[in-house]
Amino acid sequence: MQSSLRFLAFGDSLTAGFYNYGLSYHPYAIKLLNLFSSANIPIIVDKKGIPGECVIPSMINRLENILNENSSHYDWIIVLGGTNDLAYKQSAEYIFNHGLKLIYDMILERKNLNTKLSVMTIIENGFYTPDSTYDKQRQILNNMIRNYVKNCDDQNRICLIDIDKHINYHSMNDIKQRDIIWDDFVHLTPDGYDLMAKIIFQEIFNKINQQS
Repeated sequence: MQSSLRFLAFGDSLTAGFYNYGLSYHPYAIKLLNLFSSANIPIIVDKKGIPGECVIPSMINRLENILNENSSHYDWIIVLGGTNDLAYKQSAEYIFNHGLKLIYDMILERKNLNTKLSVMTIIENGFYTPDSTYDKQRQILNNMIRNYVKNCDDQNRICLIDIDKHINYHSMNDIKQRDIIWDDFVHLTPDGYDLMAKIIFQEIFNKINQQS
């Protein structure tokens, strides 16, 4: 019998699946588990998303504590963070160099456990137009995330989930489709989180197949 791969879904409210003003949750991990099951790849997903959390310093410290637990061997760790740091007007360079990069490095340093890293770009939101200072910083941060993956020495253990290219707000002309995917200006609906899961699944599934 094939043993289950263990995943950690790590991040903020978008990982927690926040919607309906926080009265309901539908994490992408639910659909992700079903998609891998349909592909005959059993997985276990630990859902560790905290609404409102910033990368600096909270996510860094929390991940360090999780990884230091004796039971915390993960085959894949999926990281999504930075939305809240941007909302507090932190610069892209600060968020990346003092936050996300430290998290990515912390995971990739676990070579003896062969833990693999999936990094996600940050989706736009309805509060800020593409020409706003906020969104320009978000775009810079996303490019820094993409470049980290591109320049990583261990390409077998890293995977880019570029959800920014798949889940849009301002460029979505179909208002009905926007209402299906977006719950508010920042968070997604259950259908939106399921779409996120499909994007994650496809990238990681392709990576697994390349290595099989």
